[in-house]
Amino acid sequence: MSITELSPAQAQQRLLDEPTLTYVDVRTVSEFAQGRPLCRAINVPVAFSVPLSGEFFPNKDFATIVQTILGEVPAVLVGASTDARATQAAELLAAAGVAGVAVVTGGMEGWRTALLPTTRDNRAGVSYVSLLMRVRRPEKADAPVKAGH
Repeated sequence: MSITELSPAQAQQRLLDEPTLTYVDVRTVSEFAQGRPLCRAINVPVAFSVPLSGEFFPNKDFATIVQTILGEVPAVLVGASTDARATQAAELLAAAGVAGVAVVTGGMEGWRTALLPTTRDNRAGVSYVSLLMRVRRPEKADAPVKAGH
């Protein structure tokens, strides 16, 4: 299964055109809190960083959390701070059976360089902590979360 690459402008247009499409921001919680694309987005880190060393370790539940939160969707967009991290996350999702996975190239820097709108919105239904709580509490996870704008 090949993974499509989209520029930030192409990604924004798809998000406007496709109401079921969600941008999965796979950056760390702290990176996400500094700003994200203004679109239907959720934060599910593909890896966590150790603050003092800057080392990364994988989020072993990444694909499961994304699938649980989004349910059966025809496609997702994946973005990170680097194309390598976004591609790694996209490959994990594709391997887990998520269809229509596309990487948004250029990361947040590319999004900002394209002068596309951003936000620091990190409310429930968008933030990783709120999504993880929903997954860990199955009685609250009856329906997929609507990603925030």
